[in-house]
Amino acid sequence: MIKIYTAVFFILFTLSSHAQSKRDYHWIFGNDSDGLPTFGALQFDFNTVPFEVGTRDAGLTFDHNNASISDEDGNLLFYTNGCAVATADHTIMMNGDSINAGAFFDTAWLGDCRFGYPGPQDIMILDDPGNERGFYIIHKTIEYDTSTNSGLAVHYLKYTYVDMDGNNGEGAVLEKNIPFYTNVEQGILLAYLTAIKHTNQRDWWILQPIEKENSYLRILLTENGFEKIDTQTAIRPHSEFYSSAAGNSRFSPDGNIYAFYNKEDGLHVFDFDRSTGELSNARSLITAKIDNAYFSSIEFSSNSELLYYMTHDSLWQVDLSYQNLEEGNVFIEEWNGITDPFPTTFFDAALGPDCRIYIRSGSSTQSVNVINKPNERGVACDFVQQGIQFPYTNERGAWPNFPRWRVDEEEKCDSSIVSLFGELVYYRQDLKVYPNPSTGPMTIDLPEDQTTGYLSIIDASGQSILQKEIHQIAARYTIDLSIYPTGLYFIEYIPKENKARRIYTAQVVVD
Repeated sequence: MIKIYTAVFFILFTLSSHAQSKRDYHWIFGNDSDGLPTFGALQFDFNTVPFEVGTRDAGLTFDHNNASISDEDGNLLFYTNGCAVATADHTIMMNGDSINAGAFFDTAWLGDCRFGYPGPQDIMILDDPGNERGFYIIHKTIEYDTSTNSGLAVHYLKYTYVDMDGNNGEGAVLEKNIPFYTNVEQGILLAYLTAIKHTNQRDWWILQPIEKENSYLRILLTENGFEKIDTQTAIRPHSEFYSSAAGNSRFSPDGNIYAFYNKEDGLHVFDFDRSTGELSNARSLITAKIDNAYFSSIEFSSNSELLYYMTHDSLWQVDLSYQNLEEGNVFIEEWNGITDPFPTTFFDAALGPDCRIYIRSGSSTQSVNVINKPNERGVACDFVQQGIQFPYTNERGAWPNFPRWRVDEEEKCDSSIVSLFGELVYYRQDLKVYPNPSTGPMTIDLPEDQTTGYLSIIDASGQSILQKEIHQIAARYTIDLSIYPTGLYFIEYIPKENKARRIYTAQVVVD
């Protein structure tokens, strides 16, 4: 009997030790934009295979503050938009209001949480090393400060504490807006807040760049709270005008590399020791500077060998096996200029639990860009612009800011999750249109054997000027746009029998 119990225990232990953590399986984003029918509040649930873009008619709306957490099995626990905390059923958690309250929120944001809270990568949720039902929300409160170029600054890191045993298991906020680090003289950069597990697989290292010096704030969160707070000097050229809120930072999925990037300061990559929290082996890639402070973003491949960095209109890949990052630097693609209805540029990149990298725009769009095979080098990474179509326009914002939940697991993601989002999703493919430019008359080469479908013409402002169903025998279709004003137009064609879920697109200039 003892042998049987031992065998059963061993099997259960083996299964549990190899089960993947699903803490990041819920992505909550979007809002209903005061009920406009073309905008919607959205969510991803990676537990659904194939997982879909979910819609919701309740819950928080977002600016750029965004964090959520699920239990180990992928059941949503709670999420936050930076000014409130919501439960899994999208109601405000007990005592979950007035997060980041202050003069800036009351004045610039009119004290209204339906606008969310600004600041990309300025909030995240970490489990309490001393309480499996407790969670720290780490966040920054924006303040007015006339001594800075922008008139805004962050002087404090704060925490809000959630106890999931509170309010009969619905969760309750026990403490909120508690400062645990203060730096009024040097300030704290907006964005770049990230964390990784200690090698003991229990405690957390939190890293955050200081604003006015070449140093990184290093914090160790243990069962005793914020046990260690210090700074370490590291190579990081910075601009007091452009650096803040202009980029982001990431740990690699295996936890061995830390990277910091914005277009003004360049890309800076370090080895990271998860035992000591030390950065070492600094290497940099200085990119061309710009006159306007466009936001930049980075994300790692799931195997931690490749790093993607992007500006609003361009995407690169860096092979981290090269000590000289310039030798491993490869240009992937330039933004194709599509608006739907606003520019679908590259704003915030995040590695999904399905091993794909999703890149959303800083504007309101109805699509998201996708790197389907991030572990492949060069253009074999299969970058598809506007690769996923949403059922509604997704208003501006950022993806949830997660730590690397599977850093000590062999598999950092699950490639078996099929990302088709149901019937509403289409993958983009080029459509041949000629002549281009045109005085108006033009020919469209339709995909072979898919000559019945739906054609749309969209002007540069994002307005649809023509929608029609076409039935062709030949693969060529002619159309005349000479009755419309000169300018740039976008053509979209969706075949009626569309098992491959493709949307064919082209741009054409009428002059």
